[in-house]
Amino acid sequence: MSGKHEEGKDMTEAPLVRLRGASVTRGEAKLLDGVDMSLRPGERVALLGPNGAGKTTLLKLLRGDIGPDLEPGRKPEDIRTYDLPGAGGPQATALGLRQRLAMVSGDMQDLYARNEWPITALDAVITGFSDTPLLYAAPRPEERAAALRAMEALGLSQLADLRMAKLSTGQARAVLLARALACGPDALFLDECLEGLDAPARAAFLAALDSTAEARPRLAMIFCSHRTAERSELPACLTRAVAMEGGRIVTDGPPDAVLARLEAAVSAGLPGAGPADAALPFAPPALPADFLARISGADVVAEGGTLLSGIDWTILPGEHWAVLGANGAGKTTLLSLLAGEVWPSALSGPPGRVEYGFAGDGETLDEARRRIGRVGAALDRDYGWNLAVREVVWSGGFGSIGLYAEAGPELRARADRLMDFFGLRALARRRIQTLSRGQLRRVMLARALAGNPALLLLDEPMAGLDPRARRAARGLFSRLAQAGVPLVMVTHHLRDLPEQVNRVLVLEAGRIVFCGERAEHEKKQAARPKGTACAKS
Repeated sequence: MSGKHEEGKDMTEAPLVRLRGASVTRGEAKLLDGVDMSLRPGERVALLGPNGAGKTTLLKLLRGDIGPDLEPGRKPEDIRTYDLPGAGGPQATALGLRQRLAMVSGDMQDLYARNEWPITALDAVITGFSDTPLLYAAPRPEERAAALRAMEALGLSQLADLRMAKLSTGQARAVLLARALACGPDALFLDECLEGLDAPARAAFLAALDSTAEARPRLAMIFCSHRTAERSELPACLTRAVAMEGGRIVTDGPPDAVLARLEAAVSAGLPGAGPADAALPFAPPALPADFLARISGADVVAEGGTLLSGIDWTILPGEHWAVLGANGAGKTTLLSLLAGEVWPSALSGPPGRVEYGFAGDGETLDEARRRIGRVGAALDRDYGWNLAVREVVWSGGFGSIGLYAEAGPELRARADRLMDFFGLRALARRRIQTLSRGQLRRVMLARALAGNPALLLLDEPMAGLDPRARRAARGLFSRLAQAGVPLVMVTHHLRDLPEQVNRVLVLEAGRIVFCGERAEHEKKQAARPKGTACAKS
């Protein structure tokens, strides 16, 4: 890459990391195909492209987390080299250097959330010096001091002694940024770091990146993102943009030019999952006339903390709900309560109740819950079985995590229709741990519909989807709502809501602060002083 578009940069300076014709193959899938790329000090690159383009794989290859394919006649140093300041010259691996090539990603945050390790935010920041998730030795005084400085610089000092598992999504993401910056890296790799953050947290994270770039002009960055429709979803400090497709780099140039080309391609209506003229791959079930689901007087307490308090909520036929609120407000817990995955607690009397109007005569609550489809980051994270794509879709027919029974002909046929609808047929035999986040999200959408749900719970369903897939998913949700499938959708991006969503519930610190018509909520939001809205897009 010539980099001649970058005014004021010395492009003769040795790259921190260079790839020459690098490929990565996993099983039968070629994730990267002959990539040439260099990253120099001070470059700040947006890495863009559709789901499955190879962006995350490229970040891991650049950082040294994975190795390239070794072709006959080529040595590792012919494909990838590192040349970090003071490292003693070029080398073929990142051994001993990885702390200076820092990574922030949703996968790292999922690791802490999934395991619920008793590690504080300060200790998590200190682990950046060893590039490990946990502390395996007492930190040196200078490491502790540097970690505290990094947290103070990002306004996180008050979180130092809190457990990572107790932090909100936005707080944990900011702590991981402090972890990346504490050891003074030469390069910073950021993989979809805004997904799951509310509007204030997104703005704060981007502001932190821009202030860091200003304070450390030689720090290189690569910022990977799907959300490119608005420049406000990217750091202002970018100097370059790289677009990928099919495991190859297809565009490399000034950010505005590359973004304009990508947005034009999306506007041109390039194909995405679930085309508007495709028949729905299932028939929505008949619904009851009185109510679909009802929560009465419910509290939820976990590990001594009150997550939800005094929840009263009824979902009626014909209603489609948006659940809004800041990170940590209790939105995901509310969906878990509605899905029967957590139980109401008994705080000062009998526990509250969760009822389903679509439960048939003689049907147990467990059987009724199988008719609730669920999509969200927590399910993506906790689906630990490395099944083939088609097996994951089959599991939706049983409402199970994993597959414990043979899928019959009817379920297999429905799964095939769903995989065709979501553009997954070519991935049917791929193991889900080889998929990108966006590809996995499409798999989980297909899985949620395989059980012919009476209620569809969507927890940030657009997270990880590229613009074409988001547009297709929004269109799908509109068609499902029109066809009679009730939707309950959590989001931090109001523009992701289909127009059929007609009701809004807003949570604040585990309590309902608004429950009513969408039009009424929008009217109240418009009347608020700018910057005080409880759920901004």
